[in-house]
Amino acid sequence: MFRAQKTDGSMVLSNKDVVQEQYLIRPDSFSRVENTKNSLDALCTEVRSGLEQAIVDYDRFARSGAASNCQAAVDLAIRDGEFAVHEFEGTEEQLYVVQDLLRLLERAGRFEQWTQVYLKALYQYPTHRVVSDLAAKAVELSAQSGQEKQVIEALDCVARFPVDFAGRAEVQAALSSVHPSLARVQGSSETGGAPPSSHVTMVQQSPLSPPLALVGR
Repeated sequence: MFRAQKTDGSMVLSNKDVVQEQYLIRPDSFSRVENTKNSLDALCTEVRSGLEQAIVDYDRFARSGAASNCQAAVDLAIRDGEFAVHEFEGTEEQLYVVQDLLRLLERAGRFEQWTQVYLKALYQYPTHRVVSDLAAKAVELSAQSGQEKQVIEALDCVARFPVDFAGRAEVQAALSSVHPSLARVQGSSETGGAPPSSHVTMVQQSPLSPPLALVGR
């Protein structure tokens, strides 16, 4: 590579040299990003396959009345799923794993764990379809683990969001199944009524989903 030389002895890069060096850097950067994405996708697929296999195994043993024989495998899959949810935080993969983990927890009758995983997803991505699609299930299963009040309070805050979102009707339906008066929360928010005090606070949402999130106080 040839360079022009100043009178003081320093070297000056030509335009051709600058262009060549830029092209030497950029492919490597793109390659690293692509490799990272591929690694995340592969790990996500592995974890989800493990959760799916645990569900299949549990169902098979449950049909034969021997569900206890696969508890160790179920426990391991749940731990892997919870670890992956933490590792994938802020990515699309996080919610993929959350859905599979919730399926396994429900199948295994781990309703308290199910509720905790659901609530964490709700606090992070309150207006995401995963939260609204499972709102009715959350009310049902939380009632069996003594956590219904916490779930209803969180869903009530979501239903009162001043911005519109696709799953509002599902959230309101879940609330009205327990307390019919809660089905009118959208109307009160639209008329400017201030929402009641709550144990959760709205903060800025991550780039993954809509602009608002909830965090427990």
